[in-house]
Amino acid sequence: MAQQKPNKTNDDVFKRKLFYDNGIRFVQVRGRMTNEYKPPTPNLMTHANINLQSSAGIISKGTSHYSVTIQLLFTSKNEYADWLQFIGAEHKFYDEKGTIFLGVVNGDLDIRAVEFETKYLITVNLLMIRKQDFEFRHQYPFIDIENHWAQTYIDEMQQRGLISTYAADGTPVQYFHPEKWITRAETTAFMTRTYKHIDKMLRGY
Repeated sequence: MAQQKPNKTNDDVFKRKLFYDNGIRFVQVRGRMTNEYKPPTPNLMTHANINLQSSAGIISKGTSHYSVTIQLLFTSKNEYADWLQFIGAEHKFYDEKGTIFLGVVNGDLDIRAVEFETKYLITVNLLMIRKQDFEFRHQYPFIDIENHWAQTYIDEMQQRGLISTYAADGTPVQYFHPEKWITRAETTAFMTRTYKHIDKMLRGY
C-alpha cells in the first residue's frame, strides 16, 4: 500500500487561520483576524487565474477561483516582518469550517499603525482555489492497479483524499502495491484520514 505519511497532518483542522510557505514548510501568520469575517467568495474564469499560475504555479488557466479579504492585527513590526519577506509565496487559508484554500496575495497590502503606533493593522486580499479541488485535478493514477479487483475502491479512496498520491519529497507515487501487507503506521494514517473525512462531512464540508 502507498505510504501514508504517518507523521504529517496536512489536513489538521484550523479555523480562520492564514499560513505562508517559507520554502521549507507552511508557517502561520502571527496576526490576529479583527474585521467582520466574510467567507471566500467564488469567482468565474478571469485574469486572476494567470496571476495564480505565474505566482505560485498551483493552477492552470481557465480555472475558477475564490477571493477573500482579511484584516490582521500585529502587536509589533517584528511579528509581520518575516511574513513580508515571503509575501509573494504560496499561502494556505483555513475558512470558518476548516476548509483549506491555496493561493497568493493579490495587490498591495494596506498597512496602518494603530493605538498610538504600538500595533499594526494589515488588510490583505487573497486569490485562492480549494485544496480539495486542486488535489482532485492533479491526482496521478497508480499504474499497478489496472484490472485489479479493488481498483474501483482504491480510486474512490484516492479521490476522497484517504490515500496519499505524493511521497515525502513531493514526487508522485506511482505504485500502490495492492498485494503488499499494510504497516501499522500506514493503518494509523489511513484511519486518521478517514476520521477527519467523516468529521468534515458531518460539519458540512
